[in-house]
Parts: sequence; structure tokens; C-alpha cells
Amino acid sequence: MTCIWNKIFSNNINQFKSRFPNLYEILKNDIENIKSLLENSAENSESKDAQENLKILNSIFSFWEFCNAKSGAVTVKENGIFLHSAYNPEREAQNLFDGIKSKNSQKISEASDDENTFIFAGTGLGYAPIEFARRAKDDLFIIIEPDPGFLFASMCTLDWTPIFNLEKCVIITQTMPDKIFPLLEKLCSLKKAKVITQNSLTKHQEAWFKSFFTLLERNKVKDEININTLERFSSLWLKNSAKNISYFKTCPGISIYENMLDKKIPSLVVAAGPSLEKTIPYLKELEKRMVIICVDTAVKALLKNDIHPDFVLLVDPQYNAATHILGQDLSSSCLVTESSVYPAVMHLKTRKKVFIESLFPLGRYFETNLLSQKSFGKITAGGSVATSCWEFAKYIGSEKIYVTGLDLGYPEKKTHIRGSTFEEKSHAKSTRVKPAENNLCSILFNATNEKALNFKNNEIITDSKMKLFAWWFESQIAKENEKKKNGSDFTETFTLCEDGLKIPGMQVITCDELILLPEKLDEKIQFIKKAENTSPDFNEANFNRIYENLCSLLEELLSEAKKGLDICKKILKEPTAIAEQKAAAQFETLNKIDSYIMTSSAKTVASLVFPSERQLETLLSEEPVQKSKVLLNITRSKVIYASLIDSIRKYQKYL
Repeated sequence: MTCIWNKIFSNNINQFKSRFPNLYEILKNDIENIKSLLENSAENSESKDAQENLKILNSIFSFWEFCNAKSGAVTVKENGIFLHSAYNPEREAQNLFDGIKSKNSQKISEASDDENTFIFAGTGLGYAPIEFARRAKDDLFIIIEPDPGFLFASMCTLDWTPIFNLEKCVIITQTMPDKIFPLLEKLCSLKKAKVITQNSLTKHQEAWFKSFFTLLERNKVKDEININTLERFSSLWLKNSAKNISYFKTCPGISIYENMLDKKIPSLVVAAGPSLEKTIPYLKELEKRMVIICVDTAVKALLKNDIHPDFVLLVDPQYNAATHILGQDLSSSCLVTESSVYPAVMHLKTRKKVFIESLFPLGRYFETNLLSQKSFGKITAGGSVATSCWEFAKYIGSEKIYVTGLDLGYPEKKTHIRGSTFEEKSHAKSTRVKPAENNLCSILFNATNEKALNFKNNEIITDSKMKLFAWWFESQIAKENEKKKNGSDFTETFTLCEDGLKIPGMQVITCDELILLPEKLDEKIQFIKKAENTSPDFNEANFNRIYENLCSLLEELLSEAKKGLDICKKILKEPTAIAEQKAAAQFETLNKIDSYIMTSSAKTVASLVFPSERQLETLLSEEPVQKSKVLLNITRSKVIYASLIDSIRKYQKYL
């Protein structure tokens, strides 16, 4: 005979194996161990009363104390604290669902048209995800439990069939928090996801969940920043990209430098923080020993001191960003930039100009159609040009990366190095009644500022944005340390900014130590010459063909969108009953139009200046209210078609 828990566990595991075969294989040994413990439990007979059966669970899963709630359902305590209701845990889960449903304007039920995402952080016995799975079958469920033992304890106790029957369900376990978010970002909008949790369900892995929730908030902030930035700058990116298209004929990508650098040659990333002032006297010597990679904002300060960086990175499309380098002598430097950069930048005399993989659809369209490798070369954007510089240093093959001017705060109450564009503008705007120091004060005493520690464990002023950049460096360094542990090639990062914001994993080093390194000037020059003798693997004829094809595709897309818009307008002019009939008659035609639009490669290109989801909702709110669900969908289609037409015309204006 087998006990009731063995039957429940066997049923759950059979479904688990069928639904998540890869995860099952990873956890197979743990599963077999629990099976064995259940089968070998003393006197595990079906005839045992409830209390005796609970003793079996308590003997196997010692981290919990299993007991019966007043309702008779199983509940548990952890360190003497109930994880679920001591009276009726099933009703508690039902109330939780009803409460979340009532708080949301968007219905969460089988009747909802829009998919919701539920993230269960810590599962306990699983009452909440099981109840939600019964009542929101069409939504996306993400169950996160770092310790698989807790999952199995639940699967021994409750029937998980409603969860396994879900069409869209992901179970994440035995994974570090930072590894989860690339997957989550692909699955859902973190900002809109509903996180279901409570403190008692995360106490067993408190540090893990603390890290998870920190990363969750950071990623939500990042997503919000990305949306705001897209809404604000999309037209500028389009205009710049269109004006810079001709440079695709002659400019290669950063791929010409990929892993070309002798690993014994380090790189120095130069940012424009105030600590750079202390480093500048050493840079003449350091440029003989390493590759100098400079952010745009630090260019003027370096050139004033007769230091010519090997590479200058500028990726911001705004004119204000371009002013950092316009009019400067970059004849000894390679400009690493993006195809959406302010067009005047492309006229600068430089040693070389190379593109990184475009973040925007127009650039990506030409890259994927022009290049055999489908990309100019990708470096991830951490939100700051300094992060891009670090990535570029790693991309060319640096095993050791040194950073200077990367203060990510205001050490000694300074914001930028003397001679930077920021400082010059501050003094240019100053008057006797409003001196430059006032501008500095407004920055230093901004309401969003906060205190943090530098590498010397002294307090400095920073802000949430700079802390986000610091976190990016911290996460990248952590990844490199993991490579080191696994015996793979890895990159070490050192800072010359001991007064800057402390970044875990980043090591402090002094300029005096660096000038003791052997000179590598000849080797550096050889690396640059070898890489830059590479020619683009496309020609002007290829470019012209792709350009003409894009124009044709956009025109065809415009025509289809106009057809759809015309149909929707005619339907919505009619009284409700007639309009619904006409909508039904045109359903197939609209479906064909939508199918064409969704499969057109030009659709992706047009998406850059297409309204964001919240902008579409604003446009929809300006339309007459529709009580009919059918006509509401027609109204939404009308808004989308009109927005697509507007987007395409913006492209045609600049192309």
C-alpha cells in the first residue's frame, strides 16, 4: 500500500515530466529520492488517519511543519509562522484572486481578451497558483521557486493539474536571479506583470528573493526609461538614420576589430567624471601601454592636454551630444558610432568611422540585408556611453580593462572634469547674480540625489540613474567572475576612481602602478592597421537595390493600411446594428490586410515611429465610446491603421 501523498506526488510528477521534460531531467535525482522516501515511510498505509499521514510529510520535508487548517485542508508553518490561513487556505487563495481582479480595470478571467502575466514569487503549498490557474486559464503563469525541494513539498500535498493544464506556464527553479531576467523580458512586460507573493513565502531564501525583487524594480525602471525615450526621440532617430543611410556604403562595422587585440594589451576607458583630472597627467605614458577608449564628453579635456584617444564613442542622436566632439581634431581617432547619430558628426575628419549594430529598425534593415554576418557588430547598451566603451573594450579582446573618470557620483562636490562641455556651458551661462556654482548646487542638492559609499567607504552624493549604471557594471563583472570560476576566458576590470561610487567586483588600482606596465605602442599600432585595412563586404549596387526595395515595400504597406482604414471608417459611420453586420461581412478582408501587414518586413522598419501602447490607448480614448465589443475592435483597428499610415509617411518624408 502507498500513502495518499505518494499518489498525489506520482500524479503530479507524471504531468510535470510530460509538460516540462527538460526540467524534469535536471531534477530527476531529487524526484527519485522523494519517491523513495515516500514509498519507504514507516507504516504508510491508506488506513492511517490524517495526523499520521501528516507525520510522513513532516519527516520528509523538515523545513515545514504540516498541519490541518480548521477547514480540514492541509496548511504549513515555517519557523512557527503559518504560510497560509490557519482556518481556510483555499478560501484565502480565492479571496486573493478576487481582490486582484477587483483592483484591475482589466478583467482577469477566461472572458478577458488581453493576456495577463502572473509571477508567483515563492509558492508555499501552491494554493494561490492553483486557484489562479483554475480561474485565469488563458493567462501567462511564471512560477519562481529557487529551492526545488519546496516545489516538491507542494506537489506531494496538492493536485497541480490546473497548473499543468495551462497553455502558457513557466516554472523557474534552481537558477540565480540575474539569469532569470533575460527570459522574463522575452516573455512579458515586467511593468504590467502582477507579482503574487508574501514575506512568509520568501523567508526560506531571503537573500535570493531580495536580489530578485531589487533586479525586478531596476528592470521596471529600465523599461519605463526605454518607453519614455522611445516616445521622445523616435522621430529624431528616424530623421538622423535616414540622413546617414549613405554612409552605409563606406563605413564598416566594429566587427573588423572583434577579438583582434593582443590579449596582453589592456584598454583604458576614459569617462568625464571629475576624477579624470587626477589621471590626465599620466595619460601620455598610459597611451603607450594601452588602447585609449574615450566617451564623447571627455574628448575636449583629453585633446586640451594633447592626448589623442584611439577610439571615441558617440551613440546619442541628439545635437547636444554631438557638441562634445564637433569642431574637434579627431584625425588620430576612430569614431565608433551608431547610424542614428546627429548627421553633422559623420562629416568630421577622423582616422576611421565604424558603426555598431543599430538599435533601430531602419539601420537594422540595411545591416541584415547588406552584410553576410547580418550585423556591424553588437555591443550591449547599459544606458550610458561609458558602459558601451567598456563593452567595446571587451569586444576587441581586452583581458584587462581600466576605467577612469567613472565616478558615478559627485566626489568633492564636482560633477565633471574641468574643460568638459558641461563645465564650459555652465560658465558660459553664468552671471554675477547666477554664477556657475549655482548650477552645480542645483545638481548636488537635487531631490532625487542620495548618499552612497565610495571605494574608500566614505560617503558621496549620487542618484538613482548613476546607481543603475553601477549595477550594470556590477552584473557584468559578476558574469566575468563566473567565467573565471568555470575556467573560461574572462575580463578583469579595475578602476582609477577610488573616490567614485563603489562597484562590487571592481578592483582599485593607481596610475603609479599602471605606468610600470611594459610599453605596447608598436603592438597597438599594428592591431589598428591590421583591422582597419579590412573593406566592407558589400558594394554600392547592393545598397541601391536594398534601398529601392525598401521604398517599394513601404509603399505597398501604406496601400494596405489605407484600405483597412477606409473599411473601418465606413463601418463606424453606420448605426450600431448595421455596423456590426458590416463588420462581420468585412472580417475576412480585414484579416487578410492584418496578415499582410504583420508579415511585411517593412512593418518592422515603420515600427520605430509607431505609437507606444500607452500612446495608442490615449488615441483610442479620443474616439467615440463603443459599447459593442465588435465595434470597439473596429475602432482599435482604425486607430492602428491611421497610426501606421502616419508612421510610413514620416519615413517617406526623409527617405
